[in-house]
Amino acid sequence: MPATAKMQYLGNGKDVNKTRHGSSLDFISLWLSLRYLFTMVPLISTLAVLLGSPRVLAAPEPIPPTSNSCPNNSHLSPLNHKRSCPPLVDDETAILTNSWYPWSIPPTCFDPKKQKGKRSKAKVSKLCTFTTLNTWAGTPLSIITTPETAADVASFIHSPYISWLENDRGGVPFKPTHYPKNPFRVEKLPNKGYGVVATEPIRKGTVLMAQLPVMLQLLESAEQNDKWETRDVLRLLQRAGNQLPKEQQREVMGLAAQGKGYVVDDIMKTNTFDVTVGVLEGSTGQMGWGSHSGLYPEIAVSFLLVTVSLTLERRWMADLDSCFTRFSPSTLIMEIVAYKDISPGEELSISYAPLNILSTDRSELLKWWGFTCTCALCQNRTAIKKSDKQRNRIQALLEEFDTPSKLTEGKIAEIEELVREEGMEGQMGDLYNIIGNVYAQRGEIKKAKEYGKKGVVWLKRYAGADSERTEMAKGFMKRLEDFERGARDWRP
Repeated sequence: MPATAKMQYLGNGKDVNKTRHGSSLDFISLWLSLRYLFTMVPLISTLAVLLGSPRVLAAPEPIPPTSNSCPNNSHLSPLNHKRSCPPLVDDETAILTNSWYPWSIPPTCFDPKKQKGKRSKAKVSKLCTFTTLNTWAGTPLSIITTPETAADVASFIHSPYISWLENDRGGVPFKPTHYPKNPFRVEKLPNKGYGVVATEPIRKGTVLMAQLPVMLQLLESAEQNDKWETRDVLRLLQRAGNQLPKEQQREVMGLAAQGKGYVVDDIMKTNTFDVTVGVLEGSTGQMGWGSHSGLYPEIAVSFLLVTVSLTLERRWMADLDSCFTRFSPSTLIMEIVAYKDISPGEELSISYAPLNILSTDRSELLKWWGFTCTCALCQNRTAIKKSDKQRNRIQALLEEFDTPSKLTEGKIAEIEELVREEGMEGQMGDLYNIIGNVYAQRGEIKKAKEYGKKGVVWLKRYAGADSERTEMAKGFMKRLEDFERGARDWRP
């Protein structure tokens, strides 16, 4: 498991079941951790509804996408009516049509495992490597995923609706930045190894870095799975790396690894972030966001450097509350954002473990990386006792809200204060969305809209304007507005 911890609720991050890939206060899988944490089965189910280097080839005459029906990906974009329909491409279609548009290189694919004596209810797709040498930002990208997800991603790899997205997030531009043109530097820290230190005052909310990935890998294929052969996954990883330009190959191979197994697989597990890419059809037949590992070399070098050194040397871990990650599924950009005002000389860091989990879960989770955290929240008994008590109270209040009649303004004020004290403001949007849903169940539509609107504002700030969590919150608000206009009956 790599280094991607996400800041979720009392289960905040990549889920409590081991936050994968590179530490982060990113909220992409916060919703999953909310389910784990709050165990509010009826309400949560309601919210779930709402809420050797190959030779580079090029097709002689790329076939552009059409605007016909898109059976594989018409559901993905908030701008469906404006989207073209990317074709479904795999190794067979590339041969048959002599086209692999919009990819720069014909995909390499492997079929799923043959299930001996088993009849799977869900069809398992091929696993393929897709490479484009020129994304919308002019950078290359290799993806190890299914043809269906590649078709989802293809429509915005080259021309995402940047102006629309920037407008929806308050005019903040999607502008890839490059270290060291930022207000920080990497330096040796006393008794810690290397870390990232601010060189000037940084205001809360400042975007410190914004990068596109050079590699993405379907997370399911990166772990022990019964769908694809491990040897085939490793071959696709090698192909994905080899198909990148030499500069990016050097960046990838220069990243830290733990010395376990095949080197590219090791690098991916040590340096990647969990991101939601495209949409995959789950075994239940329902659509769900596809979890992938995203490799962002400059962010890994700048912000995971201290983490990797600690992992390998079994040292010490800094306080991890100064920055968080924010991922845009519509552009594939990962941003490092200041979580608070930061002074010159202060260390910058992103959380390795979900910040909302209890001390025992946090301790078990960090053991995977081979070190013990020495921050107050993990080592000071008084701080641990107080924090666990407050986090348990947050959970208890949320469980009370599962009975709508128990929701009161006094309890809302209490949970808001507890979340602030625990440094979990990044999850306030999900709280407000839960509260809005409870008011809707009580038929108090005005109150539901009040908290639903707050939820959208906070989710845009921390999860991202185009994140799936924000889109669910927007969908909740639209249903409330439709109900007020008499366009629909209210159903939670």
